[in-house]
Amino acid sequence: MTGRPGQELTATVFDIDTFAVHDGPGIRLAVYLKGCPLRCKWCHSPESQSPSPELIFMRDRCVGCGACQAACQAGVHRIGEAAHEMQRRDCTACGECVRRCPRGALAIKGRQVSAGRIVARAERMRPFFEHSGGGITLTGGEPAAQGDFAEAVLAGCREKRIHTALETCGHCDWAVLEPIAALADLILYDIKLIDDRRHRRWTGVSNRRILANARRLAGQGVQVRVPLIPGVTDTDENLRGVFEFMNDAGLRSASLLPYNPSSGAKYEWLGLPYRIEGRTQGPDELARMLALARGQGIEAAVG
Repeated sequence: MTGRPGQELTATVFDIDTFAVHDGPGIRLAVYLKGCPLRCKWCHSPESQSPSPELIFMRDRCVGCGACQAACQAGVHRIGEAAHEMQRRDCTACGECVRRCPRGALAIKGRQVSAGRIVARAERMRPFFEHSGGGITLTGGEPAAQGDFAEAVLAGCREKRIHTALETCGHCDWAVLEPIAALADLILYDIKLIDDRRHRRWTGVSNRRILANARRLAGQGVQVRVPLIPGVTDTDENLRGVFEFMNDAGLRSASLLPYNPSSGAKYEWLGLPYRIEGRTQGPDELARMLALARGQGIEAAVG
């Protein structure tokens, strides 16, 4: 996030979806901000983790023509008879190879946008919002990682009476989260693992700040989201713990998100391994999980 006196705030986003239907009610403008303090091993958007623009490579589109290698001054691309290898640590994300690739096998994830531009885009979508009960959702990545920008966008949309939603992992200072959350009509709050040791193992950070901030947000239109990762977060032990915490904290709404195995393809874009194995939970499994939630007095739904 950048800005100087007299200049409008900008932030780095990696995607903008003008017809999102999974991140809050109705049709939504979903703005995906780049940068996240967590490193969840199952992350559905690994391109969201780094705060900086980065190059992705869709190998199935590459024909080995060598145009990218010729264009790159940093020597990132090395094309041999058998493979197209990349030295990603040398990449400056200049985009020259993207412009030269004839098959669209390369792209830069991450670009600067202004808060005013996002608010103006949301205002143009007002007819869709009014018809469907939708609005704008800031997600990521982690919006609190670019907090001033998030605050400016949510405040601008609030002034125009556009429904606002914030999706957050909650791993940030309360002083950053509090003013953003106050501008959100709906807060989608991720709680993944209740055991701190396991949370550290699978996400790279403690869950103590996440749970403390969740308690502070009780009563502010919070829906807890639990990603159902096979054998990791979808166990009865973990779910009971999450629902017991919610009950104790005064959080009453939960959304269970079935596992999506398609995220593995995005890791290949970045040359990263994907080590989560499993399948999407079936109807009987999901029914049992919903029963666990409702047994704790939680209003739960799937998706």
